[in-house]
Amino acid sequence: MSTHKPNIRFSAAWVARSLIALSLAIGLLSLGACGSTKIYTADKTIVYKGDIYNMGNVQRISSRIDGQLPDGSTVNMKNLDRKGVEALLKDNKEIVVSAIVDMDEERVVYQRSRVTKYSDYSKMFNRFEGAMSDISKFMADKKKTQLKLK
Repeated sequence: MSTHKPNIRFSAAWVARSLIALSLAIGLLSLGACGSTKIYTADKTIVYKGDIYNMGNVQRISSRIDGQLPDGSTVNMKNLDRKGVEALLKDNKEIVVSAIVDMDEERVVYQRSRVTKYSDYSKMFNRFEGAMSDISKFMADKKKTQLKLK
């Protein structure tokens, strides 16, 4: 029988490097598993003019622009071009325009003002389109929970 012992030596530096590498590998593997299991369940809310609207169960969001003529009738102005708006203003001199967001059964008047010239309507329309774009981006972003409309 041989009583020869194998001569295996590990330096302290080699042991330290091995432990650091092993720790990093375990850390990276555990971080990879965490990133794929995130679930966002917070309800979304929109804040506008001091009111809070819960968007958690809203199925449909749409917009419209109504023009109320002096005779009391209402005209859909959403798809009117410049000539159409100017023709309405020529015939009526002043129109009360309402930019409205419909969220299922909830109706939110985003802006209402008296319009006497096309530039007034154009500013209102562009501001409303920007707000609708903000709402679309907000609803698509799973991480955001609150939108403050201006």
